[in-house]
Amino acid sequence: MGPVDLYKHGSATVSLATGVKTDSPTMTRLNRAVVLPAKVERSLIQTISKISADKAFVYGGTYDRTRRMFLIDQRDAPDLELSNDDWIIFRNRRYKVASFDEFEFDALWVVIAHELVGETFNQTHRVSSEDTVTLTDS
Repeated sequence: MGPVDLYKHGSATVSLATGVKTDSPTMTRLNRAVVLPAKVERSLIQTISKISADKAFVYGGTYDRTRRMFLIDQRDAPDLELSNDDWIIFRNRRYKVASFDEFEFDALWVVIAHELVGETFNQTHRVSSEDTVTLTDS
C-alpha cells in the first residue's frame, strides 16, 4: 500500500511564437491504493520483415518491460473517470495505464500499467504547512 498519484491530461496550449506545447495535467492523490509487485517480462517485436525476408527467419527486437497492477478503491476518488491516456506516478516512477477494469457496484478499479523507463515527467507537488509563523516588527 502506498500513496499513488494519478494524472490525467488537462488543457493544453500551444505558443504560436515558439511552437511549444504546454500541458496542464490534473493530479489525484490516492493514499490507500494497493500496489502489487512488479512483473518484468520480455517482449518481442517482429515486423513485416519476417515475412518478406525470402522466407528466412528474421529476428526482431526484444526488450524488458515492467508491468504493475494497482488496485484502487473507488470511494477514495468517486468522481474519477479513468482512460488509457492516464498515467501513474509511484515511487518516482512513471507508469502508463495499459488497461483497467471496473468492478461492479462502484467498488474497485484494477489498473494494469507499464513502467516508462527514462521518460521525464513533471510531477505535481502539493505544498502544505503545518507550522504557523508569527511575524514581529523587530
